[in-house]
Amino acid sequence: MADNDGNVREMTRTEKNFYRGVTIDAGSTDGSSEENFRREKKYSTRTAYVSYGSNFFTRLLGSFLTALLKGNRLAQIGAFLIGLALAALAFFVAVPILFFLLALGIGFVLWSKISR
Repeated sequence: MADNDGNVREMTRTEKNFYRGVTIDAGSTDGSSEENFRREKKYSTRTAYVSYGSNFFTRLLGSFLTALLKGNRLAQIGAFLIGLALAALAFFVAVPILFFLLALGIGFVLWSKISR
């Protein structure tokens, strides 16, 4: 780092922490400072937040899928049990209602043919 007089000086600890680039280490003559920089560079983790829209159902579905696929073991078990409950609800409630509506429709068709 150059000071006001144009002379090269060693950077302070704070300057080293905030400087993003390649520097020459004090006392280093082998020219491997770029390799040292790459080896010592600290990578920070990033968290990406995905928006599933403002609809409550889509946010709920997104949270459910995230828990099922990326959650810890307890979250995965919970998501599996919720999915199992929804499948049971569909099988024991929705499917019988569909069969009832199908039978009702067939009954109306037969009634219309008989009443001609």
